[in-house]
Amino acid sequence: MCSLTFIIFRIFYYSLFAWIILSWIQVPYDHPIGQIKSYLDKYFEKILAPIRNRVPVLRVGMAGIDLSPLILIIGFNFLQPYILRIVC
Repeated sequence: MCSLTFIIFRIFYYSLFAWIILSWIQVPYDHPIGQIKSYLDKYFEKILAPIRNRVPVLRVGMAGIDLSPLILIIGFNFLQPYILRIVC
């Protein structure tokens, strides 16, 4: 059970990083990577929406930096040992 939980956490973590990198790239929807990006968009938008409602976008000149994925990563890394300790 412990190793399965750890694998699920790793999959979530790596898919979050893949989504962040794919968000910088324009890919057509009919391309296989575009379909993966579309699925990850739907999944992570639901997770990041509450964070985005509470944390404003950081304005740097004319650009805006979304800090919600960074906050999710920090929170995930903070909670992971406690959840693993409960499950294991």
